[in-house]
Amino acid sequence: MGEPTFISCSAKRKLIQIPDQGAAVIAGYWSPELGLCTQSVLLKWKDGRISSLQPLRNLESCSEKKLPWDSYIILPGWLDVHVHLALDSLDFYQCLENWAHPSLIEENMKGYLQHYLEMGIVGIRDGGDLPGFSWLAKNRVNEGVWTGPKVISVHEAVNRAGMYGRFLGRGFKDILEWQEKERDFFDQGIDQLKVVVTGLIKFDDYQVVGPTQWTVEELRELVEAAHRRGILVMAHASGEEGISVAIAAGVDSIEHGYYMTTQHIELMREEKIAWVPTVAPIGNILKYPSDRYSSHEIDTLKRILETQLAKINEAYRLNVRLGVGTDAGAYRVPHAKGFYDELDWMAQTGIPKLEVYRLATQENARICGVPELGRLNIGTPMNQLQLVNDL
Repeated sequence: MGEPTFISCSAKRKLIQIPDQGAAVIAGYWSPELGLCTQSVLLKWKDGRISSLQPLRNLESCSEKKLPWDSYIILPGWLDVHVHLALDSLDFYQCLENWAHPSLIEENMKGYLQHYLEMGIVGIRDGGDLPGFSWLAKNRVNEGVWTGPKVISVHEAVNRAGMYGRFLGRGFKDILEWQEKERDFFDQGIDQLKVVVTGLIKFDDYQVVGPTQWTVEELRELVEAAHRRGILVMAHASGEEGISVAIAAGVDSIEHGYYMTTQHIELMREEKIAWVPTVAPIGNILKYPSDRYSSHEIDTLKRILETQLAKINEAYRLNVRLGVGTDAGAYRVPHAKGFYDELDWMAQTGIPKLEVYRLATQENARICGVPELGRLNIGTPMNQLQLVNDL
């Protein structure tokens, strides 16, 4: 017997320790590769990986000892493709002050990472923070010091100095400064490059977005610098101008993408650019009301939400690549739990539930550049899967 491993039981919000080799009767399975099976199945694994999945027509004929999983369906683990481990979803400004106390942030992140796995999330892509907390978390998980999902981290983002994103990265005053420091930036270690293309949307003014930070030519230079190194590029962009710049520069994914137009959607389909629409930061403010926002802001948020959901549906119908990302750490978007809100928001667009699940597994793994995740087939490691009660 080898070392025991764990499988996420998101149905019970816990991790289950399992032996290196074993068997269990399960109620069925689903994956993008194998489709949906709703009959009893004998699941076997060896060396921590699935070795067989066979329909169980005669329970009495199976004499080997089996784990009691007959109420569970097995699925690929989820991935959340846009999180901020260094933020706490409660108070942005207080959290930034807490960054002066690294031990506090590290303790928070350790808890978030454990919670992600307990809720079936086996991979996360972190959008960065200036002190490098998310990069630390990635390394702690890789070293086995912390328990958590696979962390894909941008380390820090590239933003224009003096503009939005000061908490995400050091800021570059112009493309010349970027050119001077490009090698050092990549040498610090990054899994993906994140570029802040625009500022934030405004909650009190519909269709108003913070200014675009880069020209098409400048952003293309940033993108090509990453692509030369085999690194994918995620772009924080909203508004007609900013999204247009991001598409023209050849980014790999557009994050948030509020005020997406039909023309944008068509161009993204042609260029195979993914869209991670992060509905929860807007939707959850409405779903979990507080007295933080004025009635005018709430009306604006409702309008933004309605527009975003409609455009996601349009993008899906036009076969644009879509990812499921929460912006976890943002106000009202708690780590791990917020992912289930995002699944619900995506389903509210009219995308069929199992298609939302495909986006949250297979497509999210592709967006993260880790295609080995988000799968369930023979050979898949058990610690990349999850047990649920129903679909």
